[in-house]
Amino acid sequence: GDVHDIGKNIVTVVLQCNNFEVVNMGVMVPCHEILARAKVEGADIVGLSGLITPSLEEMQYVAGEMQKDEHFRIKKIPLLIGGATTSRVHTAVKIAPHYEGPVVYVPDASRSVSVAQSLLSEQAAKYIDEINADYDKVRTQHANKKQVPLWPLPKARANKTPVDWANYLPPVPKFIGRRVFKNFDLTELTKYIDWGPFFQTWDLAGPFPAILKDEVVGTEAVRVYADGQRMLKRLIEGRWLSASGVVGFWPANTVNDDDIALYTDESRSEVAMTWYGMRQQTEKQVIDGVPRPSRCLADFVAPAGSGRKDYVGMFAVTAGLGVEKKEKFFIDDLDDYSAIMLKALADRLAEAFAE
Repeated sequence: GDVHDIGKNIVTVVLQCNNFEVVNMGVMVPCHEILARAKVEGADIVGLSGLITPSLEEMQYVAGEMQKDEHFRIKKIPLLIGGATTSRVHTAVKIAPHYEGPVVYVPDASRSVSVAQSLLSEQAAKYIDEINADYDKVRTQHANKKQVPLWPLPKARANKTPVDWANYLPPVPKFIGRRVFKNFDLTELTKYIDWGPFFQTWDLAGPFPAILKDEVVGTEAVRVYADGQRMLKRLIEGRWLSASGVVGFWPANTVNDDDIALYTDESRSEVAMTWYGMRQQTEKQVIDGVPRPSRCLADFVAPAGSGRKDYVGMFAVTAGLGVEKKEKFFIDDLDDYSAIMLKALADRLAEAFAE
């Protein structure tokens, strides 16, 4: 798994509840360690989970390394792919071609058991043939997909987002530089929690609070919500977690069409850093004789030659300080449900802090 392992941990529990022995290696584990451990354990299946997009390339790399290693290549040990950034198409087009063994996309935790059972059953060969046939079809469709025409960069820049900087005065922040918030009040954060993704953690689909009365998942939604509320109260009173954050504002102006220069102070004489932007270059739809803008983030910061002083703000927050210690306590107590619940709540508090 990568930085976000709640879904992976749920898969672990679901598989263990169905008599599979699972070695959960945690997050951000290098490829060579994953494959070495798989050999030591005599693993029948290797699974990868990803939330952030860089993980997609790492999955391709792992598949390629499995192909190079005769232990995996000869035994054709299956590779399972899952996580929010993954998809059936990406698995078929980008990952599966790197490894001649079975590469199977698993859309959610609830499907992991049936996939694992199919791969290890007497009908495994038939199941794998069906997967491969499906992936061949997906790759053919992808190859025949009409490509969106691209504009040359100068043409895209000429079609940037129109902003009347002469008649717009950017607001001035109350301070320049950084401010740090340590041990922020968790009770205050609870007012801003978005509970929708909390239910998605448990594969319960539906908007909150309507999900609590849903005919299909309402009963389970009410139960996990009540459990979540109880643990939230306990973690605040017991100070299991702490939240900290940092926010900063810097003088800034757009330079070179697509980039944003952040300055050390209001004199704007010294550049602290340059944020290099990417501009849309796909051919734009024309509406009422005017093409839609070829946008870039830099379009929304006043250009250096506009005479306007603009600013950029940034922030980073966490509400998970201390989560590893408490998670270990639950895991050592064989309470996987509470361990997952804790991380799900920490995730919600972190997003609330961002709000």
